[in-house]
Amino acid sequence: MEIHQLKYFVAVAETGSFTRAAEREDVTQPTLSEQIMRLESKKHGLNRRLFDRLGRKVVLTDAGHELLGHAQRILAAVKEAERAVRDSAEGGSLRVGAIPTIAPFLLPSTVTRFRKDHPAVQLQLKEDLTERLLADLLAGELDVALMAMPIRDDRLHVEKLFAEPLVMALPAKHRLASKTEVRLADVLEEPFILLDDMHCFGDQVLSLCHRGGLEPRVVCRGEQIVTLLAMVAAGQGVSIVPEMAATADTSKQCVYRPLGKPIPTRTLCAVWHKQRFRPPSLRALVDVTKR
Repeated sequence: MEIHQLKYFVAVAETGSFTRAAEREDVTQPTLSEQIMRLESKKHGLNRRLFDRLGRKVVLTDAGHELLGHAQRILAAVKEAERAVRDSAEGGSLRVGAIPTIAPFLLPSTVTRFRKDHPAVQLQLKEDLTERLLADLLAGELDVALMAMPIRDDRLHVEKLFAEPLVMALPAKHRLASKTEVRLADVLEEPFILLDDMHCFGDQVLSLCHRGGLEPRVVCRGEQIVTLLAMVAAGQGVSIVPEMAATADTSKQCVYRPLGKPIPTRTLCAVWHKQRFRPPSLRALVDVTKR
């Protein structure tokens, strides 16, 4: 059994086609088919049929299903080993994910501080939703992701970074702009502008409102906090946003006020896979993010 045979086997299993698998692996179809047959053969391989060929359709046999998980783990381990050797020298790379309600506000300052001490590390940044970042962590496509708790997966290590207050965003000339703090009771009749419910932060804001006895009158939803704040500045409603978004807004077209006690917060965390290779620079990035 050879590594390249396992690669071809996994490619066929994942694409369901010898033709597409050959294209993915950049080999000819006869070459790929020959290696699969060797893997299945008694003399050179496992002495088990791994695929049933049903016309153009290819499906795994029971033996194929049994091998697939092992093969995927072996190939992932080889990939991790190759990367560990490459990154054992000074520098290396670090693949960092962050959710959209964190990335534009936290990453610029974090990366600036990190690169002062680690200028040789090549950073690869990805901004995406929590669900997709978690999938990338499990697949080995990311080294670490910055997101909001709770994260519940026993395969992942979750390290708390800090708790961040949530604040009320108001148009600059809003009737409540002169107050030092705004309570949910103050905005019972106000139109609300919220993040789309595909964002975990949108759900968190709704839960906060409901716990405070407020059923917000949502007039607009969006996918980016910057866009929501532009709508608030235009007088289309009010919103609740993370404090880091308020700090980053220098337009002076919105005002931000703390919410009444108990102060609502979200807890940010760094997440990585417990079993996968961790570049030496990962710990340094997490520590810098906590400052």
